[in-house]
Amino acid sequence: MKHYDVVICGGGVIGGAVAFALSRNRDLNIALVDFKKPGNASRASAGGLWAMGESTGLGCGVILFKTLSKQLRQGADVSDASAMKPHIMPKPFFDLAMMSNAMYPALNQELLEKHGVDMKFEKTGLKFVLFDQYDRIYAEHIAAAVPDRQQHIRWLDKATLLAEEPNIAPDAIGAMEFDTDHQINPYRLNDAYVEAARQNGVDLYLNTSITAIERQGHRVTGVQTSRGKLSAGMVINAAGAWAEQINLWATGMQMPVFPVKGQVLVSERLPKILNSCITTSDCYIAQKDNGEILIGSTTEECGYDTRTDLNQLKSLARGAMKTIPQLRDMNIKRCWAGLRPGSPDELPILGPVPGIAGYLTACGHFRTGMLTSAITGKLLNELVRGEPTSVDISPFLYQRFLHDKGEKADAAYSVTASSSSENRIANS
Repeated sequence: MKHYDVVICGGGVIGGAVAFALSRNRDLNIALVDFKKPGNASRASAGGLWAMGESTGLGCGVILFKTLSKQLRQGADVSDASAMKPHIMPKPFFDLAMMSNAMYPALNQELLEKHGVDMKFEKTGLKFVLFDQYDRIYAEHIAAAVPDRQQHIRWLDKATLLAEEPNIAPDAIGAMEFDTDHQINPYRLNDAYVEAARQNGVDLYLNTSITAIERQGHRVTGVQTSRGKLSAGMVINAAGAWAEQINLWATGMQMPVFPVKGQVLVSERLPKILNSCITTSDCYIAQKDNGEILIGSTTEECGYDTRTDLNQLKSLARGAMKTIPQLRDMNIKRCWAGLRPGSPDELPILGPVPGIAGYLTACGHFRTGMLTSAITGKLLNELVRGEPTSVDISPFLYQRFLHDKGEKADAAYSVTASSSSENRIANS
């Protein structure tokens, strides 16, 4: 048995970000435990830092709009387009996403200069390509729904769009662009966090499964793994789509985190054909720094099924070819299905759980783990050290799912880290 101040359950992009943030001062004894299961979300991400896109429902192929626009195209009157309400996320999430997004330029520089790891950060912007009046009406609804974010929205007419993106289909009528929304390489970001944490002294228990969480009374005291027990002053649940099992062991309560499958296609390496990331009513398209074209993605609630489906993949491919005709000649390099950690309200679950000491959550990030990993690491570091959080985390607490107000009130306890040589972590 080995003792740690903090044990992090999960080494995906969230667990990696938390490990890196906690290890910056090199004053805590930290372990990260990870076992890569089929469908790991961090390995199946597009790598989009789409703060505006994800907050307005455009980041994942305009999921809701696709159904609504189909109904309109099947005969509904154009005036009914007023019912096409965009999927705008609540302001607390919008603010969280924008704050996290703003952290990436400095984070990229820090990881490069201090740790020699490259997340392949690229300033690309995200363009919602419009093909007809329904696309335009929906885009206008989005713009109207975020009046305080107009400085980040740019409208492109057809000529401007085709001048900036000459490989877009000529029947596109224009685009709405979010100039804040960029991209990284998701593999590289995950690896960068973990490698930087390792360099900072974090012990990595890779290919190591967690088999139980140790508890004494209302305090979590350690983690049982396939390599033995790790005693801990604090355990952090960053287990992605598998977070509920960790929470059950730690608290005896269910965690409303569930897998949401997303199927993705990746092309062979191609010459540069895109200058920005693209989203449409059918799919999103991102060309990575190595030339590969990533096309995604579906949104399916079907448990831990990681099988791909040819019909779903064909639908994504058709959407991509409609947008960029020359992709008809591309070869598919690989396809996969990843399991996003969904939550009932699509918001992450961060911080303490009522009545349980020595335990914090960092899960439920759904489609935005890459985007919000930076701010999640910062917030968990502040919580562990008993510092005021950079943003109000009350909208993201586990207790929002509890109906008993008395039970919610019991959640008010502090999490502090002592500055003694033992680096002990205790709840007061």
